[in-house]
Order: sequence, then C-alpha cells, then structure tokens
Amino acid sequence: MQPTRPFSLLASVYDAIMSDVDYDDWGRFILATVTARGWQGRLALDLGCGTGNSSYPLQRRGLEVIGVDASAEMLAVAQQKYPDIQFLEANFTDFELPWPVDLAVSVFDSLNNLLTPEAFLLTAERVWHHLTPGGAFMFDVNTTPGLRELWEGSRAEGWVGDIYYRWEHSFDEVTQLAKVEAYCTDSERAFTEVHFERPYDPPELRVLLAKAGFTEIEMLSYPDGTPASEEEPRVWVLARKP
Repeated sequence: MQPTRPFSLLASVYDAIMSDVDYDDWGRFILATVTARGWQGRLALDLGCGTGNSSYPLQRRGLEVIGVDASAEMLAVAQQKYPDIQFLEANFTDFELPWPVDLAVSVFDSLNNLLTPEAFLLTAERVWHHLTPGGAFMFDVNTTPGLRELWEGSRAEGWVGDIYYRWEHSFDEVTQLAKVEAYCTDSERAFTEVHFERPYDPPELRVLLAKAGFTEIEMLSYPDGTPASEEEPRVWVLARKP
C-alpha cells in the first residue's frame, strides 16, 4: 500500500481519532497567558488549523479567527463544521492574510512539520509581518527529548467506532527527524500516511524568533505556564512583536 499525501485521507477520520484532545483548554491557556501579559486584541490567526478544532475555542471566546492550513481536505472538514470562521488554504512559509491580526497561534506541534530551520524562519517572518504592533505569537512544539525519547519505537493504536488506527513512531539520529506511519481503516477503505517532524529546542527557537523580529520570547510549560525546563518534551512559546 503506497502512503498517501499527509493530512489528505486522514482528514475524514482525524476528528474521531483525536476526540480526546482538549483543544478548548489550549484556547483557554493561550488567552489566559497572553492577557496576563497585557495583550489586547480581537483578530486572530490559527496557523495549521486543520479541521478547525483549535480555531473554535478562540472564536467562542470572542475573537474573530482566520484559519490557515495547507491541506484542502482538512479545511473542507473545518468549513463544514464552523461555517462562521474563515479558512484559507496556504503554505506556512508564504501565506498572505486579508488583514493584520493581533494574535497568532499554532498548536498540536504543527510547526514541527517545518523540517528545516530556514522554513521555520520564513514562517516566523510571515507571522511577524501579519501581526499588529504589540501582537503575540504563541505556539507549542515537540523538542528533541520529546521526539527522541517519547516517540522512538512507540506505537499508538485503537478503535474509535468502526475506525481502527495504528500510528508507529521512530526517530532518525542521522537526519534528526521523527517519522509517523499512520495506518487507518474503516468499513470502506484502508490507507497509510507518512508524516515527518523536526524537533525544535528552546535555544534554537530563541535565535530563530529573534531573527524574525520577535522580542519578549518565553518558553513555558502547560498547563501551569511556568518556565519550561531544558528536558521538557513539549514547550509552549510566547513571543511579541514590538
């Protein structure tokens, strides 16, 4: 069976498989964190919005949200679920928004799909370009400890209704990339998608974000928002546009 394009066929079963993910609390955490630091605004970008699950908690809390994702299939699901949210198909590294935003978010290790520092920098520069002065950029990423130690050789599998899924993880010490082989089957079809992630650690993130023009860069842990440790498997990052 040949692997399909990432986040294409997976779009039809993604929400069922991820039904236990607390997107709403991520939205709460993001807004609590930025408002505690004096942020104010009403326009938000959700970069890597997928099927819209991370966009809706922001809209529900009063923000006007535009979701951006590279997968047309994921966006089709998002638009059907949330017709009042605007969604845009675009790449992370060169997207254009119809208006500036006060807040940009990217959750569930979406930015780990950027497989080179150059791609991350281009993305950060696009976000900086579209933020209003004083705007905030908040996202989470898997770090090297997270991908190397938690992913290497691990497997996640189970049933959700009539959907069976099996995700096998590995980490390549040469390329420093993690691979996910996602196999899914339901009553109609079976398919495999292969996804890659690159880890990003706090020292590198600080350099890349500063190069893009961001200041007040913080590395935080979830859910308490305290400073992240060096061995944190996943860090939340907050940066501001002056």
